[in-house]
Amino acid sequence: MAKYLVASFPWSSDVGNDIANALGLTHVVLETKQFPDGESYIRYPIDLSTYDGLILIQRAYPEQNTRLIQVMLAIHAARDLGVKRIHVVLPYLPYSRQDRRFRDGEPVSLQIMLSLLSSLGASSIITVDVHKPEAFRIANTQCVNVEPFELYANRLRGVEKLVLLSPDIGSLWRVRKVSEYLGASFSYLEKFRDRVTGEITMKPKELDVAGKEVFIIDDIIATGGTIMEATKILKALGAVRVHAIATHCLLLNMADSKMFEVGVSSITCSNTIPTKYSVININQLLTNAIKGLIT
Repeated sequence: MAKYLVASFPWSSDVGNDIANALGLTHVVLETKQFPDGESYIRYPIDLSTYDGLILIQRAYPEQNTRLIQVMLAIHAARDLGVKRIHVVLPYLPYSRQDRRFRDGEPVSLQIMLSLLSSLGASSIITVDVHKPEAFRIANTQCVNVEPFELYANRLRGVEKLVLLSPDIGSLWRVRKVSEYLGASFSYLEKFRDRVTGEITMKPKELDVAGKEVFIIDDIIATGGTIMEATKILKALGAVRVHAIATHCLLLNMADSKMFEVGVSSITCSNTIPTKYSVININQLLTNAIKGLIT
């Protein structure tokens, strides 16, 4: 059996510890620093020559540009030092929302990220709740998308008069999967985004939310604009309370405060990006995915 090492960046050491302990593997924390000109330095504090495989863990947000470069340096160093298989764990995958060319002249940034990691020697790329799973693939590299939806359902068990809602048709599949665990009703709002300005408008469907607890489920909360607009619509339709659940909570520009101001009752996030709302722990799900790759 191949001998594996778990290596994490300092801000990902909690994930690294959990995964290493669960798999009975050695865990090291990479040395990192920035040179005066802003360039990144990384170093493995262990002799890699005795290891066949590596599990490399990086929370790539915030400072995603720097942290992705760090991942690339770490992959190349491990390959250069003789490691044969490298499984890259990025709980949140930056640049994944640009998964197709929305306007002429744009790059497809998701495919660029996957191609770079693969070309450097990543054997697999593991992430959680990628924006569009059907776009998360690349030749010669295994791409694993970990779904946290059963954890969401477990947290919602026992809530009465429950309605699950997707903020748009694109995330309806997420809501449907949570619904399958709970047997709860679900629907979606029709959302339109101006590709030039980014402005969002919403059109309510025929929704029976009067007197109900509504849980809006999505993959990412960035500015919170979608959740806020949806909350206004749902409150006007008679919802008792509106809650937000998202895997990756960026919460830019005090988005959480703004969401509460318009009537959002609670925010629930996973620990892919640590926040005070990160009550869903996905470390065991990542462990299970990795175990399937190395055994």
